Amino acid sequence: MGSLDPIFYPTSIAIAGASPGKSGQWFLDSIRTSGFKGPIYAINSKGGEVSGLLAYTNVKDIPGPVDYTICCIPAPHVPQLVRDCAAKGVKTISIYTSGFSETGTQEGRDLEREIVRIAQASRIRIVGPNCLGVYSPKVGLSFASDFSRRVGKVALIGQSGGNTSYLIRAASQRGVRFSKAVSYGNACDINESHLLEYLAHDPETEIVAAYIEGIKDGERFHRVLSRLSAVKPVLVLKGGYTRAGGEIAASHTGSLAGSAEVWDSLIQQSGAISVGNLEEMVDLLVTFALLPLPRGRKVGVFGGGGGASVLATDELTMAGFTLPRLPPELIKELMELFGNTAGMIFKNPIDLSMVGYSQSFYDVVKRLLSYSSGDSFDLGLIHAGFGQAAWFSSSAFEIEINQFRDFVTRIHRETDKPLALVLQFLITNWDWQKALDLQRGCSEAGMPVFHSMASAAKAIDRFLRYHEARQRAGKTG
Repeated sequence: MGSLDPIFYPTSIAIAGASPGKSGQWFLDSIRTSGFKGPIYAINSKGGEVSGLLAYTNVKDIPGPVDYTICCIPAPHVPQLVRDCAAKGVKTISIYTSGFSETGTQEGRDLEREIVRIAQASRIRIVGPNCLGVYSPKVGLSFASDFSRRVGKVALIGQSGGNTSYLIRAASQRGVRFSKAVSYGNACDINESHLLEYLAHDPETEIVAAYIEGIKDGERFHRVLSRLSAVKPVLVLKGGYTRAGGEIAASHTGSLAGSAEVWDSLIQQSGAISVGNLEEMVDLLVTFALLPLPRGRKVGVFGGGGGASVLATDELTMAGFTLPRLPPELIKELMELFGNTAGMIFKNPIDLSMVGYSQSFYDVVKRLLSYSSGDSFDLGLIHAGFGQAAWFSSSAFEIEINQFRDFVTRIHRETDKPLALVLQFLITNWDWQKALDLQRGCSEAGMPVFHSMASAAKAIDRFLRYHEARQRAGKTG
C-alpha cells in the first residue's frame, strides 16, 4: 500500500473524540503546543468548542482536506469513524482507543478485524489500535507536549505507549534527539516489519531502537531486520521475554511471544543488538548517538576518590578496557605543576578529588588528553562522584559545580578524543538536583552522560563490539 510517509509527515490533522478534559483534548493540545503548522480540527459528536477550536460533529463536515485522524472515541464506534474517514479521503488513522484484540475476547478480535477490512478496502493505513501514535518533530506532530521539538537521527518504534514515552523522555534528557517515533500498539495494520523496512530507507534516521512484545510474521521480520542491521545499528528490547512476561504482553497488546531461545537466535543472526532493559536502551542510545568511535580500548579516568577509582578500574577491566599507566615524564610534569598537593595520585584512574572542580582540574585533564604516545588514551571518562566527602557536606561545592560544568564542556569542545561524563554516588536531594543540572549542561553540549561507571563501561563496550564486528565482516565479506 505504498510508503509510510503520510503517517510521519501529515499536512492536516483531525482529532475524533476531542472532548474537554478527555484524552482527545490532550492530543489536541499536545499537537498545538508542539508547533504543528497545518490545520488542526476537533471532532466532537456534540459540537461546541474544544480548547478554543470549533468542534465538527463528523470528519466529513470538515471543510478542508484531512490527512491524519487520531481516534479517541469508544471502540464500538470506531468502524463507523473509519468509514467516514474513507469518505473524506483520510490517509492515516491512529487509534488511541483500546478494547480490541488485546482484551482476549472474541468481540474485541472481531471488532479489530472489521476496522482492518474497512481500512484496507479504502487504502487507509492504521496505527494501532491501543497506541499513542506518532512523534514526528520535523512537522510538530507529538502525543506529548513536553517532547523536544529538535530533530535528531534516532528513530524509535515501540509496542508499548508507556515504554515509548519513557525512552523518548529519558534519552532526550541526556541529549538524544529523534527523527521520528511511533507507538504502534496492537499492530493490526502497520506492524514492526513495515516500520523497520521504512526506516532502512529513511535518510533522516541513522540509528534505530525498537521495543517489541510480539511479531506478526517471523520470517519477514528476520529478513527486514537483517537488511536494516546491514546499514544502520538497530537496538532491540524484547518485552515478554519470559513465559510470565509473555502472558502479560498478550493481555497488553494481544501479542504472542515466542521462546527466548528462538528470539536470541533471531537477533544474533540478523546482526541487531539485543538490549536487556529500558535503562540499558537509554545508555546505548546515548552512546551510539553522541560518542565518537574510540580508536581502541585504552581509557583514562579523571576524577573521583580513591575508593571510587578502585571500583571504576574493576568495572572497566571486566568490560574489556585497559587503563594505561602514565609515563614517568608525564608524572614528573604533573608533579611540578601541582607540587606536593596532599592526596594527589598520578595513576590511572587519576584521583583529582584534592584539586576539586577548579582550574587545576581543567589543566590536568586537558594535558592528559592531549598527551601523545604509544600509550596515550583512546577515550576519556570524567568521573564526578557526589556524596563521598567524609568531612563536609556536598553543598560546599555549590560554586565549584558550575565551574566544573563549564570546564567539562570546554574540554569536550577542545579535545579530539572521545570523552564522556559519569555522574555517580547520588544521595541527597542536592546531589540529584546538581547532577541533573550538570547533565543538562553537558548533554546540551553534545557530551554523553552516564549514571554509573558500570553502565558506561557496559554501553561503550557494546558500542565498540558492534563496530569491531562490522569491521571484521567488512574484511571477510
